[in-house]
Amino acid sequence: MVNADIHHVMAHDPLFVEPEKFAPDRYISEDGKTLKKDLIDRTIPFSIGKRACAGESLAKVELILCLASMVQHYRILPCEGDVIDLEPIALGMLRPKDQNVRLEKAF
Repeated sequence: MVNADIHHVMAHDPLFVEPEKFAPDRYISEDGKTLKKDLIDRTIPFSIGKRACAGESLAKVELILCLASMVQHYRILPCEGDVIDLEPIALGMLRPKDQNVRLEKAF
């Protein structure tokens, strides 16, 4: 039986500079408009192979629609006196810390 540790694979991929750092801008090309396809193709949040998530395509579309709508209509800010902490929690796999945020109408 072979069991692949996806976190280990992604954390040691030479294309990911500082993989432990939360940096979503790493996927944006230098022109600021297009995505780096080589990095996107090597990101495996839904697993791979025959055990991959059956709902991956639907989940990606829903995520984009939801986030795009939220960013268009709201500003996401930390609560008064709070600071956004982007250091992950390592519990077998990295996960973000809980954050207290507030939404303000963008217009």
